Amino acid sequence: MEDQEHIIVSISGTKFEISKDTWISIESNLQQKHGLKETSNLYKITKSGDHFFERHPICFPAVLGYFQNRELHMPSSLCPSEFNDELEFWGINPEKMAKCCYSRYVGFFDDQNVLKILETDQAARTNEKLEIARRQHGTGWRALEAKVWSVLEEPSSGTLAKIYFYVSAIFVIVSISALVSGTHKTFKRPLNLAEWREFFGDDFYKYKAHFDGSDLTNMTVPPLPKTGTSLDFLMYLEYVTVTFFTIELVIRIIFCPFKKKFFISFLNLVDIFALLVMYSKYVVNAINPKDKYQASVFDIVHCLQIVRVFRLFRLVKNYIGFRVLLYSVKASAVEVMLMSMFLVVAMLMFGAFAFFSGDTVFESIPDAFWWAIITMTTVGYGDVYPTIGLSKLVGAVCAVTGVCLLAVIIPIFVNNFLLFYAYSKVWGSSTSEDGNEKRKSIASVSPSEVNVTSSASLPAKTANANT
Repeated sequence: MEDQEHIIVSISGTKFEISKDTWISIESNLQQKHGLKETSNLYKITKSGDHFFERHPICFPAVLGYFQNRELHMPSSLCPSEFNDELEFWGINPEKMAKCCYSRYVGFFDDQNVLKILETDQAARTNEKLEIARRQHGTGWRALEAKVWSVLEEPSSGTLAKIYFYVSAIFVIVSISALVSGTHKTFKRPLNLAEWREFFGDDFYKYKAHFDGSDLTNMTVPPLPKTGTSLDFLMYLEYVTVTFFTIELVIRIIFCPFKKKFFISFLNLVDIFALLVMYSKYVVNAINPKDKYQASVFDIVHCLQIVRVFRLFRLVKNYIGFRVLLYSVKASAVEVMLMSMFLVVAMLMFGAFAFFSGDTVFESIPDAFWWAIITMTTVGYGDVYPTIGLSKLVGAVCAVTGVCLLAVIIPIFVNNFLLFYAYSKVWGSSTSEDGNEKRKSIASVSPSEVNVTSSASLPAKTANANT
């Protein structure tokens, strides 16, 4: 019952007896927050005269303490998102929270902002799969396009898709193995006569005596350079893999249902670029056969073959663990850039200090830059090291500074990775696939439900005013 001194407030059945002044303060906040002249529509007056609110009973003691001029603390057993809803309803600014709880409160919403990267990507992938599944049930070209694309992109969609995945994986591994093996002496052979002719070109006559059986004892003939070429079977493997990847790329372009997205995908661009590099190499070798055996300005084309290694990403792109790593790198981009900037500044500073220390080991400041980077990253090759007292002091400070920089920045990346990995387990356990590759919606606790743009300005949620 309400009397002159006290008012009974019932929060979902839990009763609190509060003073009249406290109730006036609460009612005033509710009026300011919800823009109402009277707050009677936010609660009900029971037959016994209690003010009944259908709100969270565990939160109210913290709210009540705030209105009684005590510090605002967040219950440790409560989700910060739910506590944020209560603060919004009662018209309390989250910044009024005690520092001991505010850091956990803000950290939670920062984590939710980071997790939006994963959730946005997963939602896009889910929508794409649902669209593909919907098209497969249709007729005509779009249905055929969706079915073929499902085989190309989703190894779990059927037996044919699994076979394609394993065949593609074998070709990727064979292609990379051929590239790697071709650089080892075990897989090289001497040039034959036709290849020496290509190698020397118009100067072949100078070396002809090496091949026609002439006695070289009393002849002045330039020695043959030490060179070789890859075994023939590696060349044939390269032709086969390039043919396979070309056919595969053409099929993917033809049957891709989302053409615009196809040409902005990193993995697809890698495939296109890798094939362009291979065909460019063939064109260069056909125009100037000597480039196969000697250094030239076109060697950059041969070096670019390394992009074939990126095809390995296609084998693991469907695994959540690989995507978690990519999400972590993306979420930590600012911190990585910050660390790089600090390392560059420290490199400039300690490189200059080491040079001007008078140590003759450091011939120039650019040479000292290499030593500074290796020292700060704790690699310590030992190819360059201080030899006098002053430069050793600079080296000690440089090493400690590098350790501190890495110790501060790297845990941020690790924390993001662990956050994504933990959430990926939650997301994975809350989804399932049926025969048509349809997925259930993400679990009830989702970052998108926490509509927060930054930890500094936490947005309001619309509370259910009618109870």
